[in-house]
Amino acid sequence: MHKTLIQLILFLILILIIFFISNKYFYIEDSIKEAKNNSNLKIEKNNSLNNKFDEKKIDNEIRDLTYEKFDTNGNKYLIKAKKGLLDSKLPNIIYMNEVEASLTYLNDEKLIIVSKKAIFNRQNFKTTFSKNVKLFYKEQTLESDNLEFLIDKNIAIFKDNVKYYNQYIEAFADIVNINLLTKEIDIKSKNQKKIKIKKID
Repeated sequence: MHKTLIQLILFLILILIIFFISNKYFYIEDSIKEAKNNSNLKIEKNNSLNNKFDEKKIDNEIRDLTYEKFDTNGNKYLIKAKKGLLDSKLPNIIYMNEVEASLTYLNDEKLIIVSKKAIFNRQNFKTTFSKNVKLFYKEQTLESDNLEFLIDKNIAIFKDNVKYYNQYIEAFADIVNINLLTKEIDIKSKNQKKIKIKKID
């Protein structure tokens, strides 16, 4: 009788041990499965968002675009870019890459601008060039970090690390303004000490 009771107690303890072990094992396994499912769900969701972003980007992208405009004096402004991205919130704005622009005068003289990037307004043709900006006109060259080209006001404003040079001189300044009608160049600086002019031998 006593021996049977001990065996029964040991049997019950064994059952309890098996129950706790199996419950713990299957609970961990279920947790792992649930975590994997959540992880897969997040990955699928992220992939879906990335795909939507890529589709949106592709839908808003234009390749090999060209715009042309004549000013009140009959001079032609032409701007071309290898790639442009439309702004859905600002429909007149295009973010351009690998840009080349030109202003051709009635006497066939041409002013050429190149840059890596530009922000172009289709409504008024205002163009803000940036990154490796260069302007060429006859024997004159201007380089800067930024250029605001205001065709409706007949002015070009070069800003930041501006360098002007021709066959005779080199000049460095903060700001250089060009009158697009008269082609006069006005070299300015916030600090007069920053204007440096060097004669080329």
